[in-house]
Amino acid sequence: MSALEVRLIAVEIRKWELENSKLYLTSYIVINDEERNLNFGVGILQPPEMVEEYFGKLRKEIAAQSENTTPQDVNFDSETFLRQKLYNYFKRIMMELNNPRRKRGQPKMIFTTHMDIYNENQDISFLPERIQFFVVLNWARKYYNREDYKRAIDPLRQLIKLDPEYGLGYMMLARSLKKIRKYDEAMRLYEKYAEVDQSTEAWLELAKSLRKGKLFERSEEIYQRILKEDPTNREARIGLAQIRYANKNEEFWKILEELYQEDPVWLRQWLVEEFNFRIYVPEKTILTPVQAAKMLGYKQTFELTQRAFKNELPSHFNPSKARITFYREELENWAEVMNRFKCLEEEIKLYPERIDMEEEPEVEIINTEPDGHLSKKDGKELTKVEEILMEIRARKAQRLAANASLKDGKTAAPLNGNSPRGKSGGGAKRSRKSASRSTE
Repeated sequence: MSALEVRLIAVEIRKWELENSKLYLTSYIVINDEERNLNFGVGILQPPEMVEEYFGKLRKEIAAQSENTTPQDVNFDSETFLRQKLYNYFKRIMMELNNPRRKRGQPKMIFTTHMDIYNENQDISFLPERIQFFVVLNWARKYYNREDYKRAIDPLRQLIKLDPEYGLGYMMLARSLKKIRKYDEAMRLYEKYAEVDQSTEAWLELAKSLRKGKLFERSEEIYQRILKEDPTNREARIGLAQIRYANKNEEFWKILEELYQEDPVWLRQWLVEEFNFRIYVPEKTILTPVQAAKMLGYKQTFELTQRAFKNELPSHFNPSKARITFYREELENWAEVMNRFKCLEEEIKLYPERIDMEEEPEVEIINTEPDGHLSKKDGKELTKVEEILMEIRARKAQRLAANASLKDGKTAAPLNGNSPRGKSGGGAKRSRKSASRSTE
């Protein structure tokens, strides 16, 4: 029986259980030009013992997934080098767990959760080209999964050079560029992704990106092309509904009604978690948070802004002023959609008569980027420092408001008894950790 040649690319800690003295690892390996991910646990012991247990379990896992192979048949490329890398990795983990400088009562922590076999500052040109691809893929994926999009860009560029036909590389690079506001290049890469991948998912991703960039005609063209091949495709139909909604075209109701008849549970969940309640027309009435809170029946403005920051209702955040604003038309349509399809536990009631008409809302020009980020009035993008400062100020304002509310012994709640989220809504909404996020 011939030996099985294996290359170890990276190791990552998924979780640790100190009470059970256990580390749970994911190992990224390559066998016959194919990547595999293996998950298993090792005991928290002395580093040499951990290395032995790791290799023993890794051999067993590989043999179990390979036909007619025993653990003794598994050979690792440069095993001596790998053992030294693993020894140093586990040694560092043990030093972190046994850190003598840890404050009293502070829990034990592991910070070195990822180990690359080949470091990013290392020349890997000596490796076979296909192995280079998997090494670079691991570098890019490490940052991308951590949402460190800026650092993911260089390895992603290197990745698509190594394999110009790797569609997901274009997709990850496009998303990363969009997150750092390089929209033009991101759009070109979304188009390249669809061209290379040729999957429905890739075309939907491109259509969504075009829609969010307000290129509605091109977006609709792609949605219609998808529906021509698959008239039942929900994502394409809901995408058309969003285009109609954005332009205040009442036809969006017809599309939503049809989807509701087919699967009400799916539509409710999608409306609560995904629907982008934005109207891209100039005739909109701006509301301050105080006015919006009165319109929605909240006793305290803080409750409204909390929901806005969680992206649970349509709002616009201006980081340059750490200010949230609302549009009356968007709130009215949001309430109508939520009520018509019974997305929340209780009906949303509006109280437009409570808006203080003498309180003039501040009229300001809000320049919205294609992904919803806001820029300064002069059209310039915020620097990273400015953006961080504004986010810190916004969070500080939230904490102060929350502390004031608790100090007064008040409970922020809507007058009409609305709960922030209904059970029929299908789960918790994504947090606007986003502004980076998804966004998409």
